[in-house]
Amino acid sequence: MKTGVMDSGLKTRIHGAAMFGFIVLGALYLGGVAFILLMGAATAIGISEWTKMIKAEEKYRLSFLFLGICYIAASCAVMIWLRVGTAYGLYNMLTLLLIVWASDISAYFSGRAIGGPKLAPKVSPKKTWAGFIGSSVGAGLVAGGLACPATLAKFHAETIGHFSPYTYALMGFALAMCGQAGDLLISFFKRRSGIKDTGTIIPGHGGVLDRIDALLLVALIFGLIAGFAL
Repeated sequence: MKTGVMDSGLKTRIHGAAMFGFIVLGALYLGGVAFILLMGAATAIGISEWTKMIKAEEKYRLSFLFLGICYIAASCAVMIWLRVGTAYGLYNMLTLLLIVWASDISAYFSGRAIGGPKLAPKVSPKKTWAGFIGSSVGAGLVAGGLACPATLAKFHAETIGHFSPYTYALMGFALAMCGQAGDLLISFFKRRSGIKDTGTIIPGHGGVLDRIDALLLVALIFGLIAGFAL
């Protein structure tokens, strides 16, 4: 019985991830209006989820509501700029996404394989220090690979600031830490509000904020780096 429930839940998560990934990658590839519309929808849904979450607290602060709205809107605006407003928009935005995805995947597998001390047990009980370190290593390797000459040649692109693969690897390593912090930030407010997920729009995965919690902070920092380097 339990196995059947687990299989059903896993299938739901896989289907939800496939649906979400197809929409995101399709809009990313098309760019222009398609990507702007996607980010506009993500902004609107994310702000709606944030508002409901903050208002669910016993004593919610208007300042938290306002800061969260600004945080979500600014991050999504940066992603639009990266894709639409930079010379190698597809490559830049794909780099950002792959760093975050590599961080998440590496954290999951290294955390499960190694285990050990918890990172922030009161905020996110499943996160471990092994997962935290593993996420940075995985993201660093992926970022370094994306900056290799062979990869750049396939994309007909250049790294921001003409950074070397080693610099990109260090950047990916650091950005993964920021992603973990962004994840914990949303988890902290979910705990305060007494909710498990910020929404139900993505089957098996929860809300939009549940999926882009790490991406929001990483996008802001990556955008700042790109803004100074380009």
